[in-house]
Amino acid sequence: MSEKLSFKDRLKLVTIRHRQKAVLHATIAIVILAIPFFGHHWYFSANMPTETRSDDVNYRISMVGDMMMGRHVHDAAVQSGEPIDRVFEYTYPFFEESDYVTGNFETPILDTDDPEVVAHMDDAELHNKDIHIYSEPWAMEALENAGFDSVNFANNHALDYGDLSLQQTLSAIGSSSLETLGIGDAINLSEEELKDGAIDAADMSYFNINGDVRVGIIGFTDVFVQGFSAQDFVGGVFTPQYQGLAELRNRLLEAKAPEEEGGGGADIVMVHIHWGDEYQVGYNDRQEELAHYITNYGADVIIGHHSHVLEPVTVVDGTNGNRAIVMNSLGNFVFDQGWTRTKESTIAQLDFLNDGTKQLSFVPMYIENTQPRETAGWTKFYRDYRIFRTLRKELPDEWWTIEDGRLKIDLDAAGVLEGVDLTS
Repeated sequence: MSEKLSFKDRLKLVTIRHRQKAVLHATIAIVILAIPFFGHHWYFSANMPTETRSDDVNYRISMVGDMMMGRHVHDAAVQSGEPIDRVFEYTYPFFEESDYVTGNFETPILDTDDPEVVAHMDDAELHNKDIHIYSEPWAMEALENAGFDSVNFANNHALDYGDLSLQQTLSAIGSSSLETLGIGDAINLSEEELKDGAIDAADMSYFNINGDVRVGIIGFTDVFVQGFSAQDFVGGVFTPQYQGLAELRNRLLEAKAPEEEGGGGADIVMVHIHWGDEYQVGYNDRQEELAHYITNYGADVIIGHHSHVLEPVTVVDGTNGNRAIVMNSLGNFVFDQGWTRTKESTIAQLDFLNDGTKQLSFVPMYIENTQPRETAGWTKFYRDYRIFRTLRKELPDEWWTIEDGRLKIDLDAAGVLEGVDLTS
């Protein structure tokens, strides 16, 4: 039996333990107190990356989640004395070294320099929703300058101000070089109407990879309120309402049909889809159901958004032998929400490599002062762990690796985009 400690010995032991804890607490206090003096950059902000693309990448498609340039995003730009383009300050190199860039734009475009627009905004607000947000026309220019090729407007805020927001947004689109997805003057427009500049909300946009592989991309939202849905002769966003799911099926089938048969001749079909539950890290049954539906009719890459947080990546098998990679939510990219999970972000990069292989990589990002930037500093390990754990949690271990600070999914091992080869 061990000998009892005397009062003096016990006091000495308590003192030693107190000193050990005091050192730890003092260190934490010093770190916290140092932040105002050294700035946020000292502990988690990234420097401007110089190279973001390795030599083995033949072609790269970059994808991001929810963006908006109103509310506090606009306020932060005003307070900084910089143009709204500041939101992309730390991401320009990633987009500059991409061949195609796309994302979801979460607001309508309203020109508040126009007194007539301002005079009608209050009356135009839809009363069947609580939150109404918008961005100014220069947001489109900021997206262009950042390197975006297309943006999806099919979401639950595009028509926050009813017909006013629709007409203002379509006007801004008409003045922009950006391809816009999921919003338009109607669905099933005639060739004559399209030639006159009208926009079909269910239009499939196309681009070519190195002239050999044809890609179709479309926008759709499962989250909307009454008055949002485009239909024949009615403008709006592309939703499942009014036979919208059947229309989506037809557009997907048409995209994959050979050009000589009047189809789009797409080798790859990508779908932007606004869906799910806000702030829920996991996807719901409706997302799973829609993912299978879309895959059954030819989707290969599904770009999800709406929850404002990252959600797991999954792989879905279609009934036609097709297999799709599903990014259930890419979270926020440019937004003003303050919860930690709403600030965790990513750039998804679909890479076609020189050796013919394909991979989907994720750059870990964090939004600070409305600016997304790659994780850095002493919080990087922790942030990367959280981001990557969420994204890969439902994938088999043999499909993914973490290399060079990126989560990389082997699409060949996953059986996605089989038959697509840029080297042939």
